[in-house]
Amino acid sequence: MAGLKEIRRRLKSVKNTKKITSAMKLVAAAKLRKTQEAVVRSRAYTDALKGVLSQLQGGSDFSHPLLEARPTVQKVRVLVMGANRGLCGGFNTNTNRKVEALYKELGQKYPGCEISTVILGKKPAEYFRRSGRTYLDAQETLTDDPTYWPTQEVCQRLEVDFLKGEFDELYVVYTRFRSAISTVATAERLIPLDKEALATTNAVAAGSASGVTLFEPNPERVFDAVVPRIVRAIVRQASFDTKASEHASRMTAMENATKNASELIHALTLKFNKLRQTGITNQLLDIVGGAEALK
Repeated sequence: MAGLKEIRRRLKSVKNTKKITSAMKLVAAAKLRKTQEAVVRSRAYTDALKGVLSQLQGGSDFSHPLLEARPTVQKVRVLVMGANRGLCGGFNTNTNRKVEALYKELGQKYPGCEISTVILGKKPAEYFRRSGRTYLDAQETLTDDPTYWPTQEVCQRLEVDFLKGEFDELYVVYTRFRSAISTVATAERLIPLDKEALATTNAVAAGSASGVTLFEPNPERVFDAVVPRIVRAIVRQASFDTKASEHASRMTAMENATKNASELIHALTLKFNKLRQTGITNQLLDIVGGAEALK
């Protein structure tokens, strides 16, 4: 029967798809475990740097160009971090929506300001090209390991551009990783650093340290060295958060796809059995009818 052949073909196709989605889920889960450990280590390092800065700021009037807000904001730069591939649920869509929301917010906060963008990830770059937006630079050939992303070079270039007056504020758009089932697209101001937020965030960590910390060669030199490192550490942490969130979203998406495939296989199997049973019943009725006609 034509119906049985079609259902049999669909069953085979869905079963093959289920195998693929199940394998992709396992791969994403393995990558997530590895990246999740990197997220924890990166946050610990960033928090430690912030704690050092909090200690240096206590009772001192040290200043740094990366901490000083400009009197007027006419140029804003946005660093966007996203994925290189799809099949990760709403991950890419959420990143694009956050970018649009940030653009709208900046336009309202600083009317007439010039916004430039630097992109890490293939999917955000593709979105910018589709929507007709321009960007300064895009790194679209990133590895699965954020350790090898060019975050150091990007941060150095951004710091130099800020000191030269190429822009007045820098924002970073990334996806914050909370857990395997909870990720949040986030937009934060990175430069200038918020001194009060840094001090508040690390008051407990700084206060819990016992003894007296000695800074060599002197606290001011250490302060000047720590501030740029915090900027780079935050960007590096954002890259690990983004990659972990991508793996988590892909794992969840493939798990849902596998579940849907199982439900579709069950439904198609029931339909196949019903059609086959109907065909057998009709054949039996034809045989019985023929036998009755011969009597």
